[in-house]
Formats: sequence, structure tokens, C-alpha cells
Amino acid sequence: MHRMDLMSKRDFFSAIPTQIALGNHDLDTYKHGWIYDVNESVEIALAYEHRFHMPQIRPPIREPASLKGFTTSGQPIDFVPYEYGNAYYSFTFGPSQHIVLSSFSSFREGSLQHEWLLSELKSVDRSVTPWLIVMIHCPLYTTFKTHRHEIFITEAQAILEPLFVEYTVNFVIAGHVHAYMRTHPMAFSRRNPRGPVHIIQGNGGKAVCEPYYNETAEEWVAVRDQSQYGYGTLELFNSTHAIWKLIKTGHDEGGEFEPNLNLLDEIWVRNQLYVEEMSVNKDWEDNL
Repeated sequence: MHRMDLMSKRDFFSAIPTQIALGNHDLDTYKHGWIYDVNESVEIALAYEHRFHMPQIRPPIREPASLKGFTTSGQPIDFVPYEYGNAYYSFTFGPSQHIVLSSFSSFREGSLQHEWLLSELKSVDRSVTPWLIVMIHCPLYTTFKTHRHEIFITEAQAILEPLFVEYTVNFVIAGHVHAYMRTHPMAFSRRNPRGPVHIIQGNGGKAVCEPYYNETAEEWVAVRDQSQYGYGTLELFNSTHAIWKLIKTGHDEGGEFEPNLNLLDEIWVRNQLYVEEMSVNKDWEDNL
């Protein structure tokens, strides 16, 4: 709560439109430091719901959650009883439709979130919002060693990815892993020009030190980094072209500061929705 109080005193949230996605620490399962009584239940996401006001589908449904369902570091082991509210929602911004999902509310078939997501995907008019962007805390794909066996990743790949491919989602932007990764457009563990670009933008704070799972990057990985802090920007130029940039903040994991803020990554992305209709040349293929 103390960290949230510090955030509330900053001018950032009063000046910059901010859309949030539920992270594991936002569940707020600790009461007094990291001391747990596993037989206790807690009201999850209390600060998360009261400090932020997202475009809610309907008021939140939250039930007390047993601490037996969490590790001692606050990481949930299974899905939690939290629906609607700030957990998952959508909004339109210019030529883009944004769907914000909860990694920790059930998205299994028949769940409230899954039914809502299906309805939302079917309702998107791509002639009005040609760009479709999904935000979710836990990535579907990762080149890093940590977290990769959590159900929030493995089940998302099995359940959500087919929907993202079917409805031609352009970007899936995640965090959770404290590092950076961008994939080529991909589907079902293979490069595919019609598939989403998956981004892990987890190098904004705390630490950037995640070990790679393999010494050599997977063939679907375009860029990966676990040593530099940075933030990403996405500019939509028109219905067919966008540019993604990862901007270095000036500090590396060792705390060294470089005054010239360089781009760690920059890529033009053509809207996968129109990829078969556009002329393709070698320069574009080299950028995929």
C-alpha cells in the first residue's frame, strides 16, 4: 500500500491517460510485509480497484481468496475469483481497438472472461478500427527461463492464441518477465506473416536480469534483451502501417548511465489484416 501511496502523489497519472492490466502483485495478497498465514483468506485487488478507474464492463466481482492458492512471494498458483471491474475491459483509441485481459481471472472455455472475449472479438469492426491490440500481464511466448511453466502462460497459449490468430490480432503486449522480447509475426510457435507480434515489455523497472532459456534465440524471436532498461512506444500511421520503438532510458542493470538515449529496437509493422493484399518486397520481408 505504501508504494501505491507514493504513486498517487505523482503528477503522471493526472496528466497521462493510463490503461492498466492486472499483474500478480496487484492482487495484493500480503498484509504486513511478506508474513503469511496460509489458512487465511484475503480480499484481493483492493487497491487496484479503488486507485484506478478503467472503462469497466460492469462492477467488479471479487471473492475472498485463500492464501493456500498463492506462493509466499504473492504469485497465484491458479486462477483467482476476480471478474469484470479493472480485471478485463476494452476501449477504442483512434484507429485501434484495445482488449485488456486478466491473466489471473479464468479464461478457460465457458468462463466469464472467455465468453466476454469471444463477444468482444466478434464485435470489432476492422473498417473502423483496423488495428487490434491485446494487453495481458503474462506473455503467451517467452524466450526467458522464468515463469514459462505457469498455467497463466501455458493455458493462454492453448486457449487464447487460437482466438488471437483467428481474429487477426496485431500485437499482444505483456510484461511479467523482467526483460524485453519482440517476436516476428507468428502463430502456433512458428513464424507466420498473418500472426500477432508478441512483445514482452518488462524492462521498465525493478530489475532487468532474466536468464535466457536457450543460448540461441528461438527462430520466432526478432529481438531479445535482458540487460537494458527501456520503454516502448507504438505509433499507428494509418490503417496499414505502424512503428514500434523500444527506447533506452539511459541505465543498464549495473546502474551505469548513458546520456544519449538510443533505440534498443525499432520496427515498421504492416497490418497483418492486409498482408495478403499488399505488395511484398525483400525490404519488407527482411523486417518481418
